[in-house]
Amino acid sequence: MSQVTTSGLITLIRGLIDDLLQTDGLNAFTYDSDNSFKLCNEHVVSTSILVYQNASLLPSTEYSYNADTNKVTLTMTGSGYSLTKGDNIIITFDYYERFSDTELTSYIKSSLVEFTKRKYKKTFYMNSNDEVVTLNGENPTTPEGHIIALVTAIKIDPKNIKISTRDFNFSAEENKSPSQQIDDVFTHFTFTLGVIDFLDQEDI
Repeated sequence: MSQVTTSGLITLIRGLIDDLLQTDGLNAFTYDSDNSFKLCNEHVVSTSILVYQNASLLPSTEYSYNADTNKVTLTMTGSGYSLTKGDNIIITFDYYERFSDTELTSYIKSSLVEFTKRKYKKTFYMNSNDEVVTLNGENPTTPEGHIIALVTAIKIDPKNIKISTRDFNFSAEENKSPSQQIDDVFTHFTFTLGVIDFLDQEDI
């Protein structure tokens, strides 16, 4: 059985809310005296950052990125690298337009409450590694992961979710609240996949 990970859930959610990776991030600067450069786009993928000094690619050891300030700082710690006033600095990067992974992880965490509210037999929570597990330490099944992703997407963007597969169809409806839409998700999965198992009245 494949493992459902938070990174996998985030990928599903980004597809559902149309927050896909953008690969055209580019900022150009002229160095004067400040060796820190603020990027114009937020939610940057730090591992994608490339820095060019006068059209020459700098090694990654020569700069650092601070996600809190969204700035790239040229440290120039390597032998032979230095900054001169007037240097042209170009920084390229990938980014997301709407949410960071940290923000989506928080949304996933809050969405797990929806299972408890609907008396689902498994109690999901995020462990210290920010992975979704049950009280007995098991990962959710793949169908449960799909429900978690869809419920999270509805909580983020309840009017723009639409899914159509061989086994499952769901479309957000303008006249339904997010809570009603989430109810529909659980109902759809119950009838189409038969994977939803709720507490019996005597178990409550």
